[in-house]
Amino acid sequence: MVSVVVPVYRSEDTLERCVNSLCAQTYEDLEIILVVDPPPDASGILAAKLAEQNEKVRVIFQKNEGVSPSRNRGIREAKGTYIRFVDSDDYVEPDSIRCMVEAMENTDTDLVIAGYHHLYFGRKITKLPPVTGTFGTSKAMEEVLKLYETGYLNMPWNKLYKREQITEGFPTDRNLGEDLLFNLSYLKGTGRFTVIQQTVCEYIQDDRGTTLSTKRRTDKLSITLSLYKEVCERLGQMYQELPKKQSVLDSKLVVEFLDDVEGLYFEKGMSHKEKTGIIREYEQALKDLLSDHPGCLIRLTLPDYKIIYFFLKRRMTGITRLMICLRGIVVKLLGRR
Repeated sequence: MVSVVVPVYRSEDTLERCVNSLCAQTYEDLEIILVVDPPPDASGILAAKLAEQNEKVRVIFQKNEGVSPSRNRGIREAKGTYIRFVDSDDYVEPDSIRCMVEAMENTDTDLVIAGYHHLYFGRKITKLPPVTGTFGTSKAMEEVLKLYETGYLNMPWNKLYKREQITEGFPTDRNLGEDLLFNLSYLKGTGRFTVIQQTVCEYIQDDRGTTLSTKRRTDKLSITLSLYKEVCERLGQMYQELPKKQSVLDSKLVVEFLDDVEGLYFEKGMSHKEKTGIIREYEQALKDLLSDHPGCLIRLTLPDYKIIYFFLKRRMTGITRLMICLRGIVVKLLGRR
């Protein structure tokens, strides 16, 4: 059996489509666990209604605690051999669970990683992993780093896990990077993992709920640096040869910095003075990182990141903002993200 854990919060408009896509799976031996974090809309009422309509669906209500505690509750309540996590606003393709279970069982692995469709402001972008095949975790540093560098370890909803292999739940003391840390913790305990070139869901991203609060935005730099250090530590525990590939981790951090700066320019809840002060902190952090690891810029293969960094380094704020705006327009038009 596969237990599908779906945290539910503010998803009145999307939950039914999500659950219907799960009920329509060609793999039928599954349970759907809706963990409802009391929302301000009618999501909880809808979840209860969906459970009445299909015996595979059951609903658990808990206090307003957040997505990580909801997933952890789902893990504790799960009865299946395998666990899959799905967001309540996403759509799961009909054959996705079947193909992931088959990959898990045919290769005798502990984790399956798949591709997905990214619906970015109405545009569908197909995202496939940078590697494919079955790998012994202890000898797969190159493959793990490629998955990390391209963001495939940042989310849980394109993966299938073995329930008995989950020894640590999602961290509940963070509001950034908890999915990545969960995946690294799980990966460390696996013997083998399999990556398939198959899309298994549609991940939806638009303007709704994408703006961080001012509090989170002002301390985002310290949180990002803390996460970077913890990722380095965890990967270092898995692979003694990691120092030879430090540039991969450092270049990923540079991209995180530049993405954060881009987000600041579009932040509506902060004054220009506040934004400028935080951007100066990012500039100093970039300077410190590049003084210790100058080679990491070589891995910035996308020219738009290099251009933004060029102007940011020279404190040309107006041009930096213009380049970020142009980049945002191009990304929406061309579908690259």
